[in-house]
Amino acid sequence: MSIADTDAAPEARPGRLGSRPRLVDAIMCVVLGLASLGLGVWVVPQHKTVSPIDEYVYIDYLTKVPSQLVVHTGEQTGPYARLYLSCHGVRELGYYPESFCTHWEASDVARMPNEGKTSADLYTPLYFGATWLMAQPLRWFGVHDITEAGRLTGWTWLAAAAILLFLTLRRLRVHPATAGGLSLLMIGSLAAYWSNTYISTDATALLAGSLMAFGLTMLERPGRRGPWLFVIFAVLLTLAKLQNLMAVGAAALILVIMAANTAFRGESPWGERWRAFFRDRRILIGVIAVVASVIGQVIWILIRSALSVDTFPDQGVATLFGKKAFVDEVFKFFPGVANGAIQPSSVAFVAVIAATVMTWVIVAGVLGLLAVAKRGTDTEALALGSFIVALLAGPILAVANIAVSGIYFSLPPRYGTSLLPFFLICAGVLFTRSVWTRYLAPAFALVCYVAVMSIPG
Repeated sequence: MSIADTDAAPEARPGRLGSRPRLVDAIMCVVLGLASLGLGVWVVPQHKTVSPIDEYVYIDYLTKVPSQLVVHTGEQTGPYARLYLSCHGVRELGYYPESFCTHWEASDVARMPNEGKTSADLYTPLYFGATWLMAQPLRWFGVHDITEAGRLTGWTWLAAAAILLFLTLRRLRVHPATAGGLSLLMIGSLAAYWSNTYISTDATALLAGSLMAFGLTMLERPGRRGPWLFVIFAVLLTLAKLQNLMAVGAAALILVIMAANTAFRGESPWGERWRAFFRDRRILIGVIAVVASVIGQVIWILIRSALSVDTFPDQGVATLFGKKAFVDEVFKFFPGVANGAIQPSSVAFVAVIAATVMTWVIVAGVLGLLAVAKRGTDTEALALGSFIVALLAGPILAVANIAVSGIYFSLPPRYGTSLLPFFLICAGVLFTRSVWTRYLAPAFALVCYVAVMSIPG
C-alpha cells in the first residue's frame, strides 16, 4: 500500500519507507509496549468482578486448556469457573448468594448463565491456548490464580497491535508524533480496556486490524513472501475469532479498489480495462485471503459439530430482524466501536470522555480523508474500503447468523473492534497533512489514556 498522493505536503506525504526504522521509531515502539504493560498492570488488579462480556465461559475454557484443549458444544462449565463467578459476581449485573461461593447444589445449576452450559465452544483454542502458555511464567512472580494471570497477558496482544499500527503509519510516511499518538490512543481506548484487561477473545481484535493493515504495506515490497504472509495472517486471525474477518474484508476491499483505480485510470477500451482489473495480483491476493479465511471457519464448524456432546444453549437474545434492525446494524460499528463493550455512561464519566474523543477521531479521520483524497488514489481506497466494510459488515454478519443458527440478535458494537486500526490509519494520513493537526493525536491520546486508567474497576 503506497498511498502517495500529490496533494500531501512534501514532508508529510505518505508513501514507502525504504530505510530501516529510525531511532525515534524504535523508541516509540518501546514506549507503546510499556504503555500497554502499564494499562494491564494498573487496571487488572482493580477488577473485582467478572466482565459481563462472556468472561465467565472464557475463564472456563482457559482452565480446561491443559486437560482437554477445547470445550465442546453443550458441555457443562467446570467447578472453578462456577465458583469464581459465584464469589466475584458480574460487573454491572450483581452478585450471587454467599452460599454459592462455597458449594453448589444440583438445583442451583438453573441459576447459572446458559443453565450451566458453555457458549465458548464457538471459538477455536488459538486464543485460549496462547493465553494459557503466556500465563504460566507469571507463576514465577507469584500470580497463581489463572484468571488474574490470563487477564495480565492481555497487554501482550495490545502491545503487538499498537506497535504494528505505529509501524504501518510510519511506512505510510505519517509523522512520528501523529503515528505515536494514534497508537497510544488505541491503547487508551475503551475497546482495549474491555478486551485486553479481561479474559476475552476480543483481545485478538485490535491485533487483527493492525496486522492486516501492516500486511497491506508488505505487498508493495519485492519478493513472494508478502502475499503468502498476508493470506496466513488472514486465516489465523479469523480462526482466533470470526469477527476478525471484518479486518480481512477491509484489507481485501482496499486492494480491490486500488486495483480498480489502476485498471480504469487510462484511456484504453473498456474490455482491456476489465481484463487488466481481473489480472491484477491484488485482486487474487484479496480474494484468496477472504476465501481461505471462510474455509478455515467452515472447517472449524465441522470439527466443532463432530465434537459436540449436547445442544447449544439458548441464550435468550433472539429478536426479529426488520427494517429498523437492518438500519441499526448498518451504523453499528461506525463509529460505535469507540464505546467499547458497554455504554460508557453506565461505566464512569471518564469513560464518556474516552468514547467521545475516539468518536471524533474516527468520524473526522474517515470522512475527512474521503473528502480531501484525490479521486483514484490509494488514499481514497484506504478511506473508502474502511468505510464501506464498516457499513456492510453489520448486516452481513446478522444475515450470516440467521443462516447458520436460525436466529438474529442485535450485534454488540465491540464485534467491529478489528476495524478500529483502519479508522485510526485514516485519521493518521489525514492529520499528518498539516503541522497543527498532526499534534492533535498525542494530545487526544494522553487525555484518553489517563481517562481509561481512571475508570474504577
